[in-house]
Amino acid sequence: MRITSSIEYATRLMIALGREHGKAPVSAERLAESNSVPTDYVSQILVKLRRAGIVKSRRGSAGGYALSRPPAEVTLGQVVRAVDRGVLEDVCGKYDAGAKNCHHQEACAISPVWSRLGAVITEYLESVTVAALLQGDH
Repeated sequence: MRITSSIEYATRLMIALGREHGKAPVSAERLAESNSVPTDYVSQILVKLRRAGIVKSRRGSAGGYALSRPPAEVTLGQVVRAVDRGVLEDVCGKYDAGAKNCHHQEACAISPVWSRLGAVITEYLESVTVAALLQGDH
């Protein structure tokens, strides 16, 4: 399992944008400053979140970033997938397409454990919304 800095910072940015939902867009610079993260890194994360449809951007002097939908409709799972593939590395998936040969693929007793753990983590992350994070209700 891994919680990358991208996931951590993206979650912080979503909370900040959740607080500003319905107000004027927030600049990447302001988000970076308020979260003590380099502006370039914040911009990279915001691009990923925008591509995933989680945030929207507006150019110009009154521009910036905002949530594309209400905080109650944005899940932590969506954020994680937008900036990283997931929290749990697909251990068995790295052997797909003949990239490597796992000698344990036949009758593997561990693979179902990793699959179930991934499903539990995904289910939990999908149940936590930005609104819940804002309320401390998670």
